[in-house]
Amino acid sequence: IIGLGLTGTSIGLGLQRGENNFELVGHDKEHSAVQTARKLNAVHRSEWNLHAACAGADLIVLAVPLGELNDLFTHIREDLKPTCLVFPLVNVMQPAIAVAAEQLASHSHFVVGHPVLAGVGGLLSPRADLFEEVVFGLAAGAQTDPAAIQLASDFVERLGAKPLFVDAQEHDGIIAGVEQLSQVMAAALMQTNTTAPGCVGSAATVVEL
Repeated sequence: IIGLGLTGTSIGLGLQRGENNFELVGHDKEHSAVQTARKLNAVHRSEWNLHAACAGADLIVLAVPLGELNDLFTHIREDLKPTCLVFPLVNVMQPAIAVAAEQLASHSHFVVGHPVLAGVGGLLSPRADLFEEVVFGLAAGAQTDPAAIQLASDFVERLGAKPLFVDAQEHDGIIAGVEQLSQVMAAALMQTNTTAPGCVGSAATVVEL
C-alpha cells in the first residue's frame, strides 16, 4: 500500500478482517503516516524505500493524489512483476489511465478505482469497515488483462464494497458535475450579491466572512 492516509490505512485494516495468507507492506513519504498505520496494525511491515516496498508485490495499491502518479510509475515500473496488479485510487479516472498508458505501456495489469465515500456527520477516520457497502467504481485501459479486472473486483469485495464497472470518461463527467456544482452555485450567488442593486451591504458581509 503506497500512501498511508485515510484510504490506504483503512484498506490495510479492512483486508485483515478475515483470514488471510498475504503480507501487507506499507510505504509513505510522511513518517507520521507510517507511524499511525503501524500503531493501528494496518500493515504487517513498512518500508521507507519505495523500491523495496514494491519489489515482488502481487498487488500495489496507490492511495496518493493523482498528481503523484506520473513520478511513482516512473520509479516503480522496473520493480513490477508481469502479473502484479497496479491499482491507483483516484476521484478522476481518465487522467490516471492516460498516465499509465504512457509510463506503464507494456504492463497489462492496471485498473483504476474510486471509492465513493461520504463523510456525513464529520471527518472520516481510518477504520476497518470504512468501505462497507460503499460503491467502488472500477475502470481499466484498453490493454488491461481480464484477470487483472477480476482481481480488482475480488479485492474490492473483500473490503465489503460494491464494485461498479464504469466508463472512465463518463465517470469523470459525473464526478465533475457533482463535486463542482456546489462551487459553481456559490460563485453564481456571489456574483448575484455583488452586482444586484441594493445588495452592497450583503456583498460586504460575504467578503468579510
